Amino acid sequence: MEKRKNILIVDDELNNRKLFEAYLSPLEHNIISIESGDKALEYINHNDVDLVILDIMMSGQNGFVVCREIKKKKRSIQVILVTSMIDMPNKVIGLGAGADDFLARPVHEEELLARVKAHLRIKNMVDEIENWNKTLEKKVAQRTRTIQRTNQKLFDSYHVTMDSLISALDVREHETSRHSLRVAFHTVEMAKAWGILGQELEEIAMGALLHDVGKIGISDNILLKDGKLTDEEWVEVRKHVEIGYKIVKAIEFMGRGRELVYAHHERFDGRGYPCGLKNKEIYIGARFFAIADTLDAMTNDRPYRRALSFEVFLEELKACSGSQFDPQVVEMFLSLPRDGWCQIAQQAEFVDFNQLITTIHKERSKVLNTF
Repeated sequence: MEKRKNILIVDDELNNRKLFEAYLSPLEHNIISIESGDKALEYINHNDVDLVILDIMMSGQNGFVVCREIKKKKRSIQVILVTSMIDMPNKVIGLGAGADDFLARPVHEEELLARVKAHLRIKNMVDEIENWNKTLEKKVAQRTRTIQRTNQKLFDSYHVTMDSLISALDVREHETSRHSLRVAFHTVEMAKAWGILGQELEEIAMGALLHDVGKIGISDNILLKDGKLTDEEWVEVRKHVEIGYKIVKAIEFMGRGRELVYAHHERFDGRGYPCGLKNKEIYIGARFFAIADTLDAMTNDRPYRRALSFEVFLEELKACSGSQFDPQVVEMFLSLPRDGWCQIAQQAEFVDFNQLITTIHKERSKVLNTF
């Protein structure tokens, strides 16, 4: 049975607090209602809190100030700011204070429940990673004479963590793990052709595998929807990039692979998201991934169409060179034997991701041992 979470409602209006309590009652978590920011901070000082629903406009300290103080105490606490005016200035201030999400009044019960569930999932993942890191640090400190063996355990444990993350997503969105494996293999092959080896190659592989892990935080109603998504639902889906980065940023072993997770929907012409990066502002691993992802999407069956031919993919690749894709990476891709890509995709159906990483790791060790 899932452990009951502690959800704090902070609002100086009694009726607002009671409404939130009623909306959240189906979750069967611990709901704590507090009428001021000062009392909320005092409560957090002495109790574990998982999520805070925080009104911005309160007497005394406003929600922005309280949010900033909460994040100073414990960054993993999820904070949802509530306001009747979600405009750009308020968003900028709220994000600067560390807010994780916003809710506009009047608050709808279904939206509130969906957002709360999503942020509790994120909190679970962050807590697991933090607890694992603390345990690991303690072991490393106790075993300084066996650092090599400890590093191997670190290597293995991170991959178990990655397997758990991708498996959790695959349970919700079937075929995710196979898609992630195929794009990881393709991305690694491009990185090797570019001349990237060793640790960074491992990091790129891990980033490609976990590129969509942020979808764990997206509502099932949207993620598994059969029909066309609305504009509002697309806005929610695009949040998976930032959610994914929040999840993986604590996994230090991923290195620059975390940049790939954050930038995998950026475009070479600057029209991507979440930051509108362009050209070489985009991490090179993400520029490889953009081609790998399109290759896999076009040459595999989708619910709405059959797989397209490799020739059709090549036409799209050339047409989008300089807009969606880095022209230099496109040129490099086109220079490689085309039969190899089909073989790589087939290999990914039978080889597990840890085998790929282990092979890269062993190759790196051989190179290091020659010096």
